[in-house]
Amino acid sequence: MLAITDRVPTGWFAGILTALFLSVTAAFGGLSAVAVPPVPDIAAGTEHRNDQFALTVERAVLIDELPGSGTSVSDGQRVLALVVSVENVWDRALAASGDAGVADAVSVAELGGATANAVARIDDATVAPYLQPGVPAELVLTWAVDPATFAAGDVLHVDLLDFTSYTGQLVTYGESWIDPVVGARTTVEISDVGAGADSASGSESGSGSSEESSG
Repeated sequence: MLAITDRVPTGWFAGILTALFLSVTAAFGGLSAVAVPPVPDIAAGTEHRNDQFALTVERAVLIDELPGSGTSVSDGQRVLALVVSVENVWDRALAASGDAGVADAVSVAELGGATANAVARIDDATVAPYLQPGVPAELVLTWAVDPATFAAGDVLHVDLLDFTSYTGQLVTYGESWIDPVVGARTTVEISDVGAGADSASGSESGSGSSEESSG
């Protein structure tokens, strides 16, 4: 005589076990999702620190062109520049641009998250620099934009992304930074400096010369 279990289709056991599992979990609050902590909103000028960088968004500037920044403009375009203070908090040099560099860690909503055209140091105009551990640097991230896209007083919504360190063991080797998530958000108001400080100072010196000659 066959046992009762021999007559029950195998697939039924899986269904019975699943039903038992669900009934038990329901008794303890069910399969509720783990709450995801909200992304913190920080003020411009406030540092955000992750496993790679201590990064502070300082200011945003519109300018006709910015020589030495690594971004050139076509006729009618202007440069949107985002100035950030950065310190490499990892134990090895990190690239400011390239995969998971500073440029990838800064995402501007009004630009659709497009990566900056270039990243340069402000002190020596080095484009795409490497950042040494523990050495602070002031960088400028730049985009070429159409003149009607932004104006003085507009606000940029900036996401600061955190990456996770990954060490390859099989197909790939070495360490890389993957899986970006938004670690903090900030806003910064745009200032328009026109042609830039150099041109402005040149105009002032020129007007001063005219006044002297006329006097």
